Amino acid sequence: MNLLAIFVFGACQSPQRPSQQNANESKQKVQEIPSNITFFGGGRLKKMNMVSGKTDTIFISVHQTDSVLIKLRTPNDTANVRISQLFLPDGSADGPFGQQLTYRFKDIGQYHITVNENRMIGNHYSGPYEVQIVPIVQ
Repeated sequence: MNLLAIFVFGACQSPQRPSQQNANESKQKVQEIPSNITFFGGGRLKKMNMVSGKTDTIFISVHQTDSVLIKLRTPNDTANVRISQLFLPDGSADGPFGQQLTYRFKDIGQYHITVNENRMIGNHYSGPYEVQIVPIVQ
């Protein structure tokens, strides 16, 4: 009887485990999508520290044309941090942007973004933030 109770209990619990495992697998697959665009030196996640009033420059290597989403994340979603400009290999620039930038990189080479506070808002921010390159699956 105890063996039957253990079997029934185990059978009731088993549907939850595969769904949790599948969720973890799908998250892992999203992170494993290859990209031809990385930060200088490799990787697609960069941890940074903002100092109020300063501008950070982050270099991006484009090995083959591709589209990506570049996202800024802070511990507090209301932090005054933005991608202010994107500089292309030919020296031209585009911007300002917000905390996300969807872009189709058409030329191979070194790009860079500048990240700082939006001076029009006036709220100062000093603290950690992350920059992530997310490949866009087409």
